[in-house]
Amino acid sequence: MTRNGEPLNQPVTEAINHPVGHVTQALLDQWYKATLNDGDLLSSSFETAFTQLCDTHTERFRHGRVLLCAHVIALFRVDQAWTERHLLQLFDWHRDATEARAAWQGFLWSPRLYLPLMIAIKPFLIETASQYSALGDHGRQYAAFLTYAALEPADGFAPEEFRAAFGALPPEGLREAAQALAQAQEGAGEQREEYWKNRLRPFWNNVWPKNQSMVSAPIAERLARIAIGAGSAFPDALQTVRTWLLPVAYPDQLTKPLKTSGLCHQFPDAALDLLDVTIAAPQWVSDELLECLQQISAVKPSFQNDARHQRLIALYRMKHI
Repeated sequence: MTRNGEPLNQPVTEAINHPVGHVTQALLDQWYKATLNDGDLLSSSFETAFTQLCDTHTERFRHGRVLLCAHVIALFRVDQAWTERHLLQLFDWHRDATEARAAWQGFLWSPRLYLPLMIAIKPFLIETASQYSALGDHGRQYAAFLTYAALEPADGFAPEEFRAAFGALPPEGLREAAQALAQAQEGAGEQREEYWKNRLRPFWNNVWPKNQSMVSAPIAERLARIAIGAGSAFPDALQTVRTWLLPVAYPDQLTKPLKTSGLCHQFPDAALDLLDVTIAAPQWVSDELLECLQQISAVKPSFQNDARHQRLIALYRMKHI
């Protein structure tokens, strides 16, 4: 597939629109029609066809390899030996960067966590952080996938291995990782305190980079959301991530959930601290900021004389003149 006569340089899009991709997808569809079980092995006909597609000497077959890599978990479970011999080597950046880029984009098209496969490609998985820019739009999926992998208890992975990967991510990759962390914490529901204690805090202490030159407003906004999402663990979460907090561009992203969380009543000191450190002089602040401050001062009237409280009240009034 081309644009203005030039390749799109988007392996997944090209693969699903190429005749080789069409044939590969038809083969996969036919393969899935059978009842597949772990360790069944590939039948001779599918093994022959898939092995031919994995021949990197035939460039046009790369479109088929992209789709095989999108289904690598199923192939690994059914025939681990074949997959290790023919498919997993495609994920190795040092072997062939072009093939690795295509393989990872195929996998990241719809990635899922499957620990045995992750262990089998662990060196390639960690190395991909250094190749983030080569992934294009799929870099976001990689950062999120890496984050969820690091949050799960996983024998076979040491914290320092994940720490090396996160340390190699560029700022935009770390921003996507922070977004995945915030979504994970916010999705914990009634288990939010336990999730913070057992997953997020160990991740922060053992995996998250300590290089504060990577601090940015988008990352700070996501980390503040994590603190709010920690529920009754809010003061601990705030204290843990506080050195990475700074003024955010859109305070409404924080004041709205903070107002409805009940944390201003429960932890007025920490709530005021969060508002003070994340709100400087944005273009606009909504009524939720005033409501948060009113909730805080209702619990601690003395805070009306606090310089932080007074600054934020003045900022709200100035923006609503």
